Amino acid sequence: MSSRWIGLDIGGTKCAVVLAEVNHGIRIADKIRFDTQTEKGFDQAWNRLCSAVDELLARHRLTAGDIRAIGVSCGGPLDSRRGVILCPPHLPGWVNIPLKAMLEERFGIPAYIQNDANACALVEWKLGAGRGTQNMIFLTMGTGMGGGVIAEGRLLSGHTDMGGEIGHLRLTEDGPVGFGKAGSAEGYVSGEAIGKLAREMSSRIRAEGRVPAWEQDGHAAEEISARLMADYARRGDADALALFRFVGKMLGRLLGQLVDAFNPEKIVIGSIFVRCEDLLRESMDEELRREAIPYSYQGVQVVPAQTGEAIGDLASIITALYAMDVDPMQTGDEQNAAVLAHYERLFDRYPALEGCRDSVMQAYLLLRDAYARGGKLLVCGNGGSCADSQHIVGELMKGFYLKRPLQDDILRKMQDALEPLLPGAAALMQGGLPAIALTDHQALNTAVQNDLDPSLAMAQQVIGYGRPGDVILGISTSGNARNVALAVAAAKALGLTAIGLTGGTGGRLKAMCDCAVVAPASTPADVQEYHLPIYHALCAMLEARFFAG
Repeated sequence: MSSRWIGLDIGGTKCAVVLAEVNHGIRIADKIRFDTQTEKGFDQAWNRLCSAVDELLARHRLTAGDIRAIGVSCGGPLDSRRGVILCPPHLPGWVNIPLKAMLEERFGIPAYIQNDANACALVEWKLGAGRGTQNMIFLTMGTGMGGGVIAEGRLLSGHTDMGGEIGHLRLTEDGPVGFGKAGSAEGYVSGEAIGKLAREMSSRIRAEGRVPAWEQDGHAAEEISARLMADYARRGDADALALFRFVGKMLGRLLGQLVDAFNPEKIVIGSIFVRCEDLLRESMDEELRREAIPYSYQGVQVVPAQTGEAIGDLASIITALYAMDVDPMQTGDEQNAAVLAHYERLFDRYPALEGCRDSVMQAYLLLRDAYARGGKLLVCGNGGSCADSQHIVGELMKGFYLKRPLQDDILRKMQDALEPLLPGAAALMQGGLPAIALTDHQALNTAVQNDLDPSLAMAQQVIGYGRPGDVILGISTSGNARNVALAVAAAKALGLTAIGLTGGTGGRLKAMCDCAVVAPASTPADVQEYHLPIYHALCAMLEARFFAG
């Protein structure tokens, strides 16, 4: 059953008040936005926030007693433990505001407050690109540069609740000022910094006797921004490309410090990186590789954030969920007897797979969460792994161990549509978990092989089928199949979660995927003999989760 939560996303320009339902995910049911109007002070904003909460409750015929808690995401500095907003620079006049106590007194329900960057880190950790990790860093990379650190499965707050202020780290002894410090990360790799660097570059170009392309096109200095420069870089403008190579290098330098200090599994970057990864990635990776401890570098993935424009709304809700130790994606499946029966049977029958116990469960959880969000699975492999891809789709798309009767509303629709054509047809139909084998489309595959490149046949399908929240399962006995790796790389770029089913050392897939199940064998035939019971167990566990009882 869904639980209801209220979230307040407080910004210097806009505020949003949201009503959310939480049931194996967070669904924003309703939202009210309004201008913060900081010039009118705190009291005006407080009254508007409270009236917006009252309005949402009235719209949905709810009382405060129907709400589990209120979460607040707001820029710092603040004291999340006491629930006090201290003195955010973008909220002048909001000094030592005991917002938690005020909300609890006004509405009579628990309230919790979190720094907005930390709250966004929680969103990406629980719902986005950091799912399944225990050590993750999130970078905002928006107008400024903020961050949040997940260490050993917990948000790192720090002694005075100032943990994660990554934008203040110094990258050079002197340089552009950001976060009040010359040479800081925020001075080099935030949106404001990119605009400032671009304007400085314009002056240098003019001093060389040239006119920058954007000035030739009539853009005034105040129009020069990260977004505008990205447009020119994608048109091939050499000056704009050079700017992004430099910013990518400085971003890589920052990441090197973070990798050495925290040894994360993933670094998730939002905003500008999501839009401009193609312009930043190469120089970023080069500098990161040069700066970081090699062993730590080999174990980290740098990926774009996945939750997009919804992250602010989700951040306010997840603030309350995290404070109350409620996992929005957790439904207790790890204790589901029907699921665990198939899971334990795998290791009882194949003791050699005991070392895969954690990765099999992680793969199940990633697939479960994707299906619960309405996602789908894309599967690919070559030779025997091609056959395995098709086999997996067969087990997911119809009954495996169970009959999977249709839900009542779908059954009625099938009866109306099919009975006139084939009496009794609706009763024969079964529920399915959407899965597509990228190996099955001969006309498309041969067209790609002929017109593009044979190794891109699966990657091209990912572009057509893949959507953020979906999962790709790449199967390769060595982990090094080039076409499978290209498909996984394309999927990751589009925001899909990647699972690898491999053998030997895991090959390149192990490093590329969010989860890799590595069979304890090296020769292809031996690896495939283990792959079959592994994916049978996963299919059976998913069927038990979605169709048993």
